[in-house]
Amino acid sequence: MMEVGLAQAVAAVAVVVEEAHAEAVVEEDAVVAEVNRKIKVMKKIIIHSIPVGISLIWLVFTHHTFNPISLKGPSFLFFYLLLIIGFYALIFILKLIKQKISEVTFYFMISIFILGIIKLVKGMFLGKPVGFLIMILVVELIVILFIHLSTLSYKIK
Repeated sequence: MMEVGLAQAVAAVAVVVEEAHAEAVVEEDAVVAEVNRKIKVMKKIIIHSIPVGISLIWLVFTHHTFNPISLKGPSFLFFYLLLIIGFYALIFILKLIKQKISEVTFYFMISIFILGIIKLVKGMFLGKPVGFLIMILVVELIVILFIHLSTLSYKIK
């Protein structure tokens, strides 16, 4: 009788161990999936940081500053155009190789746009001519909307 009770206890322990192992495998798969998602996000951040880094390197070597807002008219426009042309060229290349445009891309686009808006507001308060910057911002806004709508239509399909 004791042998039957011992066998049942061993069987119950084996069932509990198998359930714990199955739960551990499921949790491990979830952790691996989360790590892979974070790696993809980090890759996108690094890729999108390339044009920003190039623009900042140009800024430091030519104007000896890290503050693009302190630049005067044509220098800021050159910095800003370098930044957005590099960034949108990168997005175009990503679209050519069939990469999905992610949220990280939109965060970078919005950050670049906000930089232009800040410089626009500063120029308007100082009474400087801001026509070229307004044209650049309008074109940038159109491009952002176009990319956003094309990504939205891709998600719908």
